[in-house]
Amino acid sequence: MNNNAMGSAFRGSVLLLYRIFRYIPVLTLIWLSIPILLGALVVTGYSAERQLIDVFMSNHSTPAWGGLLKSAWPFLLLFTGTAVLRSLLNALQNVTDTKLRDQASRSIQSEVHARAAAVPLERLDQPEYYDKLNRAESVAGGDLFGVLQNLITVVRYLCELIGCLTVTTLCHPLLAVILAIAFTVSFAIRLESDLVKRRLNRDLTRSGREADYLSGMLRRSETVRDMRITGSMSYLIAKWGSVMQSSLGLRMNANRREIRRGMIVSTIQIIGIVAAMVWMVLRMKAGGLSAGSFVVVFQAIRQAYGLSGRMAFPVGKVYIQSAKMIDLVQFLKERPASGSELRSNKPVTLPKTGHIGQIKFEHVSYHYPGHDKTILQDIHLTLTPGETVALVGENGAGKSTLVKLLLGLYAPTTGRITWDGVDLQELDPVSLRRAMSAVFQDFVRYETTLRDNVGFGLPEDMISDERIRTAMQSSRTEAIERQPDGLDLRVGLLAEGGRELSGGQWQRLAISRAALRDAQLLVLDEPTSALDPHHETELYHTFRQLAKDRTVLFVSHRLGWARYADHIVVLREGQIVEEGTHMKLMAANGEYAAMFRAQAEWYQEEAGAS
Repeated sequence: MNNNAMGSAFRGSVLLLYRIFRYIPVLTLIWLSIPILLGALVVTGYSAERQLIDVFMSNHSTPAWGGLLKSAWPFLLLFTGTAVLRSLLNALQNVTDTKLRDQASRSIQSEVHARAAAVPLERLDQPEYYDKLNRAESVAGGDLFGVLQNLITVVRYLCELIGCLTVTTLCHPLLAVILAIAFTVSFAIRLESDLVKRRLNRDLTRSGREADYLSGMLRRSETVRDMRITGSMSYLIAKWGSVMQSSLGLRMNANRREIRRGMIVSTIQIIGIVAAMVWMVLRMKAGGLSAGSFVVVFQAIRQAYGLSGRMAFPVGKVYIQSAKMIDLVQFLKERPASGSELRSNKPVTLPKTGHIGQIKFEHVSYHYPGHDKTILQDIHLTLTPGETVALVGENGAGKSTLVKLLLGLYAPTTGRITWDGVDLQELDPVSLRRAMSAVFQDFVRYETTLRDNVGFGLPEDMISDERIRTAMQSSRTEAIERQPDGLDLRVGLLAEGGRELSGGQWQRLAISRAALRDAQLLVLDEPTSALDPHHETELYHTFRQLAKDRTVLFVSHRLGWARYADHIVVLREGQIVEEGTHMKLMAANGEYAAMFRAQAEWYQEEAGAS
């Protein structure tokens, strides 16, 4: 552990607390004030105790209890009030801990979700960003309780330690300085020992998994059978023993180091306490220290040593969690360019209904951020209003990337995409989303009610049960709605009593969501991949109905669909190599014709074999 790392941990804690303070300032101040008050009560309690002892010692030879009580009652009242107030503050601390944790977690998670929802899709697809998002969600969710608990524990122990050291100044200020140095050294050794132990536990966890794996192999009948045949049983047993011996060696070395550190800490504590007692005895003998001061200073020293030991654990946790805290704060501070931030200050609004615009790709190229490989190169493409366009090509040709660019999920690296001559980046995002609808191959399974599942994405005032049923009929999913719960049926196994659906039923629900929207552009990316041939044929006719008065772009590996498109676009290695009608491309005898004939021959062979 170095100063830079500890400074980073402190910085992460301060940044997180400041973030929480911005969400809930009053509660945060109360939460932080309680341990400070508890630290102040350490001084108050010890002061009252000192006065009580001194009053008793000065009146112990006097038989009159009335005089003793008269002298002692103010300090007795202060001592009792301090104890009661400490109990109340401890109870209030528990309440504020729970309330702050819940409110802070909800606020931070909401902001994390909002940032993740606004980030460009290509950024979300990057592994490093996804890892950062997972770390931020981890702290904002379950880890936040531990983070806040450790932070407040550190603050409380520190305030109480300061209170104890303040009490020791009753003997002499220099004693407080010497003891503070001893406490710091003792704490640093304990903290280092705790961090070493945590690192060792991580190492032992890895070797423990290997030992468990080898032990499991020695118990499983199928592996025992193979090892007896190959004669490798003794080798595996020796391998397991070697891993266990290595783990034992690491643990024994760590124990020896911990014992040495413990002896150093104990020595420092004993020397400190003995030196303090000798000093206090000499001061008391010289008349410079009362009996009450001697007792409370000795108690304060012992309490301070205990606090320095106990504080190592939460400080170590904060130190380890500091990287996550900094990741969370930096994630929330980042403002990556999202679709809305790329658009102009005066976005163009598309008409709601009754108008189908012409869409053009003009010299569009694309590569993922941080990568040099070009996915799409110099794409020129026009989607005529009301036209059905088939996009075909081998895997990796760039079809899905082109679809994401068309939907505004990605922004072109170079070139532009226009809708009626207006760049997509200049269009109002709300009206653009309203004008589009899509069904993806990797469709989402919303484990909610049927009503919510189909109605996702539309404002509540635009959704009615009648419209939902009509959309479900168009995708042949109305049979699911005939269950006793109707549209309130829970689908999926997330909720108790939910009904699991087949892959084809889930996909038809995704198609229902697309059918519900009055979109001018309908994009279908392998929409029938989870359907059997019979239902695929039914849905083909459904799509023919959905395509009326809309511009449709569909991606499919099944070229039988493409022959009915108004226009076919063939992609290869990110470039358009052919386009035209089915008849034109078959006559050209190019790449499309070769792919189509290859699929046709496969079906003909199957038909002949049957």
